[in-house]
Amino acid sequence: MTPPPPFSDVYSPPPPVPLTRPPSTLPTVRGRKDSPLPPPVPPIPPPPEQQYYAAPQLCYATNIQGVTGSVIYAVADGTNVFKERPVPEVTRQRIRSLETLGEGKFGMVQLCEIEDPKGSQMVAMKSIRAGASETTKKDFRQEARILSRLDDPNIVQLVGMVTRSEPLCMLLEYMSCGDLYQFLRKHQGDGTIVPANFTDPEEDADLPVLSYGALIYIASQVASGMKHLEALNVVHRDLATRNCLVGSELTIKISDFGMSRSLYSSDYYRLSEGRALLPIRWMAWESILQGRFSTKSDVWAFGVTLWEILTMARQQPYDELSDDGVLENVSHCYHGDGSGMMVLPHPPLCPREMYDMMTACWRPNDRQRPPFWEIHLFLQRKNLGYTLYYIE
Repeated sequence: MTPPPPFSDVYSPPPPVPLTRPPSTLPTVRGRKDSPLPPPVPPIPPPPEQQYYAAPQLCYATNIQGVTGSVIYAVADGTNVFKERPVPEVTRQRIRSLETLGEGKFGMVQLCEIEDPKGSQMVAMKSIRAGASETTKKDFRQEARILSRLDDPNIVQLVGMVTRSEPLCMLLEYMSCGDLYQFLRKHQGDGTIVPANFTDPEEDADLPVLSYGALIYIASQVASGMKHLEALNVVHRDLATRNCLVGSELTIKISDFGMSRSLYSSDYYRLSEGRALLPIRWMAWESILQGRFSTKSDVWAFGVTLWEILTMARQQPYDELSDDGVLENVSHCYHGDGSGMMVLPHPPLCPREMYDMMTACWRPNDRQRPPFWEIHLFLQRKNLGYTLYYIE
C-alpha cells in the first residue's frame, strides 16, 4: 500500500490566453459581412531596458501587522467562507489578568483567566487601546468575524468578546504548554532526529525526549489546521513554530501571537521605507518582493516550520545569512527561475522523502507547491502506527 510520490512535478500552468479576439468580434468590410478583416498587427515594441535592483529595493511595504500587534488573518476570497458563529460577550469582571505576553503597535496581548462557575479557562486577551480610531475598531471587529468562522481542533478558538466597554477585547484559547518554539527548545531528540554534535550535550542532558514520530505527529496537526484555513481561502501570513501553541498530549493549535512578543523581535524585519514587520525568513519570495499572499505562500512557510520542528528549533532559518542576505537570496526567484536560490539544509538524520516534501514547499512557481490537504495526507501516511507516548 505504498502511495505514489505526491510531490512530483504534476502541476502545470494553465494554457496561455490567446492574444487575438474571436473572429465574431472582428470588424467587417462594408457590404461583405462574411469577410472579416484580419486584426491589425501591432508594432514590435523595442526591448525594455534592463534594470537591476537590490533585493531590499524590491520589497513592497506590505502591512501584515494586525490591529492587535499580531498578524491578521486575511480572506483571499469569500466564496468558501463559513458563516460566523455567535461569540459570547464576557464581562470584564470575570477576566483576571495573569501576565503580559507582549505589546504590538495597536494594543496588548495578555495571558488571562476567565472565571466561571464550572471552572476557570486560560485565554489570551487581545485588546486595542482606549480611544482608538473608528478605522482601527473596524479592522479589529473584522478580524474577530474571521476568527469566529474558524472551527477546527488545530486552530485556536475565539471564546469571547468584550465590546460593551473600552478597550475592545478578543479572548482566544491559550494552551498550557505555551508556544511550540519554546516547547521544542525544552526537549531533545531521541538520537534518531538530531545527532549529538548538532546540539549542546550539557544543556540537553536533562531535557525530556521527543521521538521522530512525535515530531511528525506535531507537524501533521499543523498541516491539518492549515488545511482547514486552505478550505476557507483564509491566509495566515505568519506560520511558524512561535505561532503554534502546545497543549496536553501534544495537542497543537495554530495562533498568531508571535509578532507581539519581544522574544521574537529578531524574527521580523522592519522595512526602512515603511513600518511593516515582515517574517522574511519564513516568507515566500512573492510575498516579500511583490506583496502577494495566498495559501501557497502559507505552504512555503509550512516548509520552514517543518524544518524548525525537525531541527528541534535549535537554529533560526538561514542563520548564516543577514536579513539583507535573505532578501538577496530570494531575489533569484524575482529575476529568474530560482535556480541560484539557496534553500534550508537537510536536517540531520531526516528521511530523504521528508526533505523532498519540504523543498516542494519552496518551489519558485507557487502553482507547483503542494496543497495542504496533500501535505497532511503525506504526513499521516508517514506516521502510520505511531502511538502517542509522552510524559508531561
